[in-house]
Amino acid sequence: MVTETLDIKDINKILYKPQNECDSFEKKIQWAVLEKSLGLQYGKPDFYYFLTWCKIISTPTLENPGGLIPFQVLPHNREYIDALLSKRLISVMKSRQIWISYTTAVWALWFVMAHRGAHGMLFSKGEKEAFELLGKAYRIYKHLPPIFHFKQKPDSLEEMGFPSLESSLKAFPSTESSGISYTASFIVSDEHLQHPYDKENYTSAKPTIETIGGQYISIFTPDKRKLDKLAVSLWRGAPDNGFYPLFFDYNVIPGRGDVWYDAVNNNLTAEELEGLSPEVYMESNYPRSVDEALRTPQTVSAFDSKVLDNMDGEKTSIVVSFDGYNPSIMNIYYPFFAGNAYIAGSDTSHGVGKDNSVTVIMNARTGVIVADIMNSRLSPEEFALHSVNLLKYYQAPIWFIEDNDWGRVVISTAQSLGYRNLGFGDERKTKVGWHTDERTRVDLWGGLMSAINSGQIPSIPNPDGKRQFYDIIRNSLKNGRIEARRSRHDDYPMTVGICWAKRNEVRFETSMAPLETLTFKQEVPDAVRKWMDVSDATRKWMERK
Repeated sequence: MVTETLDIKDINKILYKPQNECDSFEKKIQWAVLEKSLGLQYGKPDFYYFLTWCKIISTPTLENPGGLIPFQVLPHNREYIDALLSKRLISVMKSRQIWISYTTAVWALWFVMAHRGAHGMLFSKGEKEAFELLGKAYRIYKHLPPIFHFKQKPDSLEEMGFPSLESSLKAFPSTESSGISYTASFIVSDEHLQHPYDKENYTSAKPTIETIGGQYISIFTPDKRKLDKLAVSLWRGAPDNGFYPLFFDYNVIPGRGDVWYDAVNNNLTAEELEGLSPEVYMESNYPRSVDEALRTPQTVSAFDSKVLDNMDGEKTSIVVSFDGYNPSIMNIYYPFFAGNAYIAGSDTSHGVGKDNSVTVIMNARTGVIVADIMNSRLSPEEFALHSVNLLKYYQAPIWFIEDNDWGRVVISTAQSLGYRNLGFGDERKTKVGWHTDERTRVDLWGGLMSAINSGQIPSIPNPDGKRQFYDIIRNSLKNGRIEARRSRHDDYPMTVGICWAKRNEVRFETSMAPLETLTFKQEVPDAVRKWMDVSDATRKWMERK
């Protein structure tokens, strides 16, 4: 190519030279750059080459002279650009001020200039914000070399049109009817979490790209007050929902480290906080991890996030051998031990890939979760079979199954498989299973919160199960009702809660003769009596310790 023999600086000088002052060689250089960038006639457009000629205005400060600078492609921008060039559905969760909006604007501008007949739709929460996103694209266009300046019509705050290319880039505020009747090559929902009509807008706009295989890009910064919004649901549902998820934390920008983070945190004003604590504000605007970005603020969380954070890490399932053992379904964290007493609980889903069916086996003395099943694809009958096989390995502990619609199928299947140690929901023992109503619900969640927050349940070895505990909230709109945040699940905490609530129904056997039959002449102290009530195997283990 003719440009390959020249230095970038020399090419730049030629590009900004008026065409009527260029000789034939210089005109070839200009057209070669245009062709390689946009591929208008012969080749495939090259976005990274196009970026070579893009500039932005850097805001001047005391430490930064600012001014017109080349567009800088940082590693996280490159990761995002690669996704834009290859993925149809993209969800980006990001820290503030990391150049994602500018990268989106320049890509959108390039797309409608490099693809004849392309139409891009840029959505933001309001009219002003939508116009600003399009304004970024316009400012980049303004500072491109003159060879890139095509005739524009319309040329307004809400649309950039290129009649010769039959392409356009439009800005829309998020309204109930935005995007209806338009057909787009791509749709960008910037600051998607703040859109007042996010679901209506998504429903009306997304079909415009489905018929032609266009792109949908959702971009948002976390907001602890809006974690039940569509943007978060799209990110959480990826990649199963077809979206490609990206997360960029606060320190992807050079110079942002612990010192910078602490300085921002220590200088927050009441106006910035808007009622949030500094900790919650920083986790929302400058998250350091996905868990930090999406966990519920402690002011409404049912479980103390710091306690959850400090629990022992996830534990790898061990391999054992028994009839019916299936390592792809069963997780065994601690093997059966004769000196322990166990309790089991189950919460059943429909087995169609939405909620999980969960069985948890707990050490009734220590609160340690020793094994579980957590699966969204098992039918109730399959779930019952695998649960029975797992429970038999633990010598068939008492088992409480929630008696919801599909739970009753699990109960009847367990009975037909010969499992006899099923728990009852009433004192007269006429109703098999755990029944959830307002009274038992309060008892379950109240007891479980106390157990988790006080460390009586020392760990949750299943990482997917543990993650659900962060999503359990006190819903202020329902008089403090304990439940999962909208679009999240509570099946694992619910099952652990059943085990904890019913652990006192476990009979603790002892292999020792009662103290009364021993020939002590003096009264046995309480401390010794308690020690003697521990099984032989447990005592030996404690002695070794």
